Order: sequence, then structure tokens, then C-alpha cells
Amino acid sequence: MDVDAARRAAGEAAVPLVEDGMRVGLGTGSTARWFILGLAERVRQGLTIRAVATSLASASLATEGGILVEELGADGLDIAVDGADSVDPALRLIKGRGGAMLREKIVAASAARYVVIVDAGKYMPSLCGRVPVEVIPFGSARTLRTLAERTSMAFAFRTGPDGRPFITDNGNLVADSEDRALHDPSALAEMIRSVPGVAGDGLFVGMTDLVLIGHGDGSVEQLTAPGDTVASGG
Repeated sequence: MDVDAARRAAGEAAVPLVEDGMRVGLGTGSTARWFILGLAERVRQGLTIRAVATSLASASLATEGGILVEELGADGLDIAVDGADSVDPALRLIKGRGGAMLREKIVAASAARYVVIVDAGKYMPSLCGRVPVEVIPFGSARTLRTLAERTSMAFAFRTGPDGRPFITDNGNLVADSEDRALHDPSALAEMIRSVPGVAGDGLFVGMTDLVLIGHGDGSVEQLTAPGDTVASGG
């Protein structure tokens, strides 16, 4: 599969969902980048929107494209569009490979409609992968141990290319779980969130309204209900 073409197809398929005057949440990552670029083109053509970015990188890309980026206000958003690392037929997600999952979850929860854009390789029969957890620095070693004890999963702090601890835009650390299939994502999410010191996690359950799945040939599928996919043009 041509992954880049699939990501572009999914990202661009979400652009027409944005209407004039909307407040829009901008996701983070390689697929969300295509959505932002497509949205910027529409803005240059006269579309008027207000946007909230889930990361400094997305804010910079949007601003360069002429999109008005502002802070998330009390009135929330009309729509938010973002990628995911893994999606299952129940529209449950694993997110956070880019380390922006806390802001992404705040934006997702603030949107009247949450749309997820992925390449076909991210769609799986059941969630599988590493679950990222954002951890505040104070007492982080104890938080890591408690995470492992409560979930029966191994966690390790993420490091950057330079070997130093990965730091989120919020100034926190990220702990990644071991790579495994998640048989009960809802229960796991509750266990993780019960640990003091956890600021956020990459499990998105019961939040997604629509998933757009891009394929290498440019076609896009819509996943709108558990197990229900509808093909659309690419």
C-alpha cells in the first residue's frame, strides 16, 4: 500500500466537512497534516474559520497556511479532525505516538463532531499497540511503578533521538506501555486514570463520530457505526 497516498486521501476527505464560520480542532501527525494543508487552501479561497491546534507543530503549520489559530474557549468547537495510531470497529482509538494525546483529547471532548482520519494500515479488528501515558514529572518514578502494578503491563519512559526524556508541549513526560493487544480498552483506561500523577492517556473510548480510512489508490471508506463501513470516492 502507498501509505503516503492513503494518508493524503483520508486527510483531504475530511476537508469538505468544514463549513464557513466553524470553530475547528486541528489534529497532530502525518495524516492530520494533509487535512491542515487542504483546509488552508480553502481558507485562501475565502473560507472563514477559527481553529484550535493540538500541538505547537500543527499551530505553526496552520498559521503558515493563513488559518487563524486561537486558544480553546469555553464555547468549544464545531468539529475536530485528527489521526490515530490504531482504530477498531467500535471506533475506539490508540493515540499519542506524537506525544500530543492530552491536548488531542481535550480538543476531541470539546467538539460537537470528532472525525478521525487514518490510512488503512491503522484499522484493526481489535486495538493493538503501545498505550502512551502523559505523566507529570513530580514523583514520576513512583507513577511508573504504580502504572505497571495496576495494569499488569510494563511501562517505560519515552526518550527522544538524543536519548533525553521526551517532553510534551505541556512540560510532562510520556510513558509507553509494552506492545500488546488490548482486549478491554475501557477497563484499561480506568486503571490508568486511577493512578495519581497521570495527566492523560492515549486511549480514546466513546469519543469518535466518524472515521475516514484512506487507501493507497485514493479511495476512502467511512466508518460510522460498529462494523459498518461505507465506501466513498477518492
